[in-house]
Amino acid sequence: MTMLRRHDEWRVSTSYSKEQGIRHEEGGLDDLPEDLEWQRWDCHDEDARVRLNPALPGLPVIVKPNSSLCIAPGGSALFYIGIPMDLEIHGECGGSIRKLISIPSETLSKTWHGDRSAGEVCYALKTRARRYFDQGDWLDHDIIVSVDLHNASRDAFEFERLFLDLGHFSIFSHENRLWANACRIRINENDEEGNDITYDAGPIAPADSGREIAPAREGKTSRSTLRRAFASVIDVIH
Repeated sequence: MTMLRRHDEWRVSTSYSKEQGIRHEEGGLDDLPEDLEWQRWDCHDEDARVRLNPALPGLPVIVKPNSSLCIAPGGSALFYIGIPMDLEIHGECGGSIRKLISIPSETLSKTWHGDRSAGEVCYALKTRARRYFDQGDWLDHDIIVSVDLHNASRDAFEFERLFLDLGHFSIFSHENRLWANACRIRINENDEEGNDITYDAGPIAPADSGREIAPAREGKTSRSTLRRAFASVIDVIH
C-alpha cells in the first residue's frame, strides 16, 4: 500500500501481486514508480493527518472446524477462529478525520449462506476453527475470535460449519496480537428459529487484559440472535 498527499488530494495505491517498488525511504515524489494506479479523495491543502485502523471484514463469515466434532446434549465446546483483518485508511479532510478506504489483508472467496430464497452473501474463511489456542497456528494479520458453542437441544450436535456475523465484535490488542471480544452461541432444538448469541465485554484468556483499539461496527451489545447459525452453504461465488 502506498499513500500520497499531493496538492488537494489524498491518493492510495494498492497491489496484492507485487511490492510497490519504492526506491528509497526518504518519501520524496521522485521515489514513486510511474505506473502506480491511484484512488483519489479531495481534501484541503493543509490537511495532513493520517490514521490506520484494523477492522473486521464487512461481510459475515463461514468457518469450518479443523475436524468435525459432535457436541453432546447439554455439552459445550470452545473454538478459536482466525479472521483476516481489513486495513482501514483514514485521512484528514477539511480538518476532520474520515475513512478513505478499507483494504482486505487477504482476498476471500464469497459464498451463499442459507437457502436460495432467504440467504445472504458472506465470506468463506480459509483457516479452520481450532479447539486450542496456539500462537503459531495463526498469521500475524488474523483477528482471533473465541466462540463457545453450547448444545441446548436433546440430540447430539455435529459441528461442521458456523455462520458468524461480525457487526458486534470490537478489536483488542494484546501482546502484538489482535483479538475480538468472546462470544457464546446456544444451539437450539430448531435451527430455523435462530441461535442465541451473547457477547463478552472483551476477549478471554490469555488476552483478557487486552486494550480495545477499534469499536464494534454496529455497536456493542450483550445479546442478539443469529438466524440459522449452522445452515448449509449452497455455493461458492468467486
